[in-house]
Amino acid sequence: MSVLIGEALVRRDDYDSKTANNYVDEDEFAVLILSEDGVVRDCNQAGAKLLGDSPKNLPKLHISKILPKLAKIDLLKGKRANPYLRFLSRIGHLFEVVSMSGAHFTGRLFFSDVENCGSHQLIVMIHPVYQKNTVH
Repeated sequence: MSVLIGEALVRRDDYDSKTANNYVDEDEFAVLILSEDGVVRDCNQAGAKLLGDSPKNLPKLHISKILPKLAKIDLLKGKRANPYLRFLSRIGHLFEVVSMSGAHFTGRLFFSDVENCGSHQLIVMIHPVYQKNTVH
């Protein structure tokens, strides 16, 4: 796991109150490192599970294959993550996620950007959301 991925996996206590009705397991955060053009360059173990393999074996996999809504949204504005995407993640907007096996599920996304070795990279954290079973 790269240093960037390790740094990205920081507990997000500010979202606990928003997820009170949902089951949250932080070990399920998929952390994906994207190039400026949205191609997956690296990921953690949960990200590899989502992708179905290591990104090194999936050349030129664009993030829109996993997150279809991002096909119509600019990932970056200038050299920073798109403020609209940051806003959606801040309010807890749920995105449709499609795994490489074709399974569809809902996830919360968190966007960040870093400069690494002279190039700008986008970090996308995907957290699957599962509704608790409740009896009324």
